[in-house]
Amino acid sequence: MNDSRLASRYARALFLLAKERNLVEKVKDDLLKLTGLLADSAEFKWLLESPVIMGSEKARMVSGALSGVVEPITLDFLQLLIHHRREGNFSSTCRMFMELFKADQGIMDARVESAIALDSKFLEGMKARLEESTHRKIEMQTETNEALIGGFILTLEDMQLDASVHLKLKRIRQELRESKK
Repeated sequence: MNDSRLASRYARALFLLAKERNLVEKVKDDLLKLTGLLADSAEFKWLLESPVIMGSEKARMVSGALSGVVEPITLDFLQLLIHHRREGNFSSTCRMFMELFKADQGIMDARVESAIALDSKFLEGMKARLEESTHRKIEMQTETNEALIGGFILTLEDMQLDASVHLKLKRIRQELRESKK
């Protein structure tokens, strides 16, 4: 079974169990904490991903380090991954869990890329219009890219609106080339 299907199954199982116990929000927070720890701590990453450390020793060390820090359900889940030698799928399982959480909560990701930092009022207005038109909550990220020259590119899940000057200049250039033929 490929890794993404495996991660999806583990994430779905954790999500359904957390939902059944009304702990979805807490488990989400725990997973965010742990993925941050995995990214920031070389020791934790080494512990989790090392093939040299026996599974039972990993489980004991993880339990000692995280007991009382994360919810028991989250700790049990991590122990399950370790027991089945699937701790290498932890990051992708967390990503899948977050996708399930966002879908359940009606949250959509949006990204706005612009040549300069956009005014907060403009972004708030854009977010409000997107929430109104999609009937979902929008989590917006912004990014600057000077190559756009002006305007912006809005990406909303698998849809993209390119209102950049760069694209307009590219189209004009292409039209000029075609008219010379």
